[in-house]
Amino acid sequence: MLSTEVSSPKTEDGIAKLIGQFGRWQFIVFSTVSLVKLSSGWVQMAILFLTPQFTFWCSEFKNITLTDLTGKAAMLNESSNTFKQLEGQIVANSTCYKNCSKYSYNLSPFDNTIISEWDLVCERAWLASFTQMVLQFGILLGSIVFGFLSDRYGRKNTFLVSITSLILFGFAIPFAPDYITFTVLRFFLGVATSGTMVISFVIVMETIGIRYRELLGCLFQIPFIIGHMTVPLFAFYLRSWDSYSLAMAVPPLIYLMYFFVLTESPRWLLSVGKTDEAAKIVKKAAEFNGLPTTKIGETLNKMAEEIRAKSDEARANYSDLMHPTLRVKTICCCIMWMVVGLTFYGVNQFISQTSPDPFVTVAAAGAIQIPANLLSICLIKYFGRRIPIAIAFTLGGLCMLLLGVVPHTYTTTLTLGTLGVSCIAMVATSIYVFTSELFPTVVRNMSLGACSTFMRLGSMIAPFISNSAVPWLPTVIFGFTPIAASLLCLFLPETKGIALMDSIDKNDKKDNDN
Repeated sequence: MLSTEVSSPKTEDGIAKLIGQFGRWQFIVFSTVSLVKLSSGWVQMAILFLTPQFTFWCSEFKNITLTDLTGKAAMLNESSNTFKQLEGQIVANSTCYKNCSKYSYNLSPFDNTIISEWDLVCERAWLASFTQMVLQFGILLGSIVFGFLSDRYGRKNTFLVSITSLILFGFAIPFAPDYITFTVLRFFLGVATSGTMVISFVIVMETIGIRYRELLGCLFQIPFIIGHMTVPLFAFYLRSWDSYSLAMAVPPLIYLMYFFVLTESPRWLLSVGKTDEAAKIVKKAAEFNGLPTTKIGETLNKMAEEIRAKSDEARANYSDLMHPTLRVKTICCCIMWMVVGLTFYGVNQFISQTSPDPFVTVAAAGAIQIPANLLSICLIKYFGRRIPIAIAFTLGGLCMLLLGVVPHTYTTTLTLGTLGVSCIAMVATSIYVFTSELFPTVVRNMSLGACSTFMRLGSMIAPFISNSAVPWLPTVIFGFTPIAASLLCLFLPETKGIALMDSIDKNDKKDNDN
């Protein structure tokens, strides 16, 4: 097992001494960059009201035999009086027939959904889950691409590319003429959304000091929760899928402000040797926070030399995540993130399908995450990262296992389901902070990108499990996997109060082996 100690380079303390742990400059960065998480919630939770459950029936038949319907051999034409008399008695709701040429829908309380728009029922029903899988695959791919690009070319430029793409594809989706176009656009929207999520969190974590890392790392997730909670508002007032999608595409226009207010991460500039550019930003930040600006250039030059002395290579890549000092961390984190994606999105969809009022259920599942998020702040601040994550994983799994054995009433499903969601939400909040602290600056974005990739693998599988025809399967999988994931925390070092690493230290292997 790895040692619970990690190297503590002085770069974190040095930058904090120059610009402060948290001041006006960090507050502006945090408050503006965190807004991008609103759209993350809208994009990923939109599926709950794009594909809600409702009743359908066959309204038009081709030539059909009574054997298909009643077991009696007789041929009826759809225009015959006999068929008309039998239709209301024989045709069952939400039942598929081989010779049905047209289905009708009872969409209440909705006007139109993508299911009714493109007849995603019966043999085409899997396409409803598939479009969400494609979105999550886009987020998966975007995590890899944008994680690499931001570590190679900087946080700011790649973030602006992802923001622009998010806005463009968001406005294109409501005008999709067919299912294929809709799904392809959702894929690219997922890619763009992933870029905003991964890069924005790293920008915040590289800006604030150790003292406020737990607090702001958890509060950073609040806009995502607000996005989750407000999805039902869009759906309640806009009951058609296209107007609903268009409404959620409008607010992200505010993200264009990033072109005017966002600065590059000075920590990244320092890690790639751009000391002069880093000095300009650090001086501006120090002035804004009312701190002295003398000797900033000299101090940063010394830090840059220390980073270069510790670096194994001039440019890091994804293979560095399997470096001997990082291999166990990478494997454990990837598996834990995959379980978070599987259970968080799967349980949310599972409980929303059991409610007669999906607007209330989805809003409640989002609202309960706020106290869970605030509780995470206290737990990881005073008890470290490993123990709270392991406990939350275990409790979330137990809630789902219990849900599988108690009577399936609306109240018990909603209560245990939302409690399970809140526990996994606590893990999701804490694991962002934990992972960003486990990996050095040169691969931090790539580590979050790799972990997010596995999270998307879990979320891609989630809708198929929650929609499974086997009644006990969702609660069993959503119950046992988080309990198993809690054990992986034992193989990871505690990072509470530890300075962020900036490079892959050659001496770490000896330290960890002892």
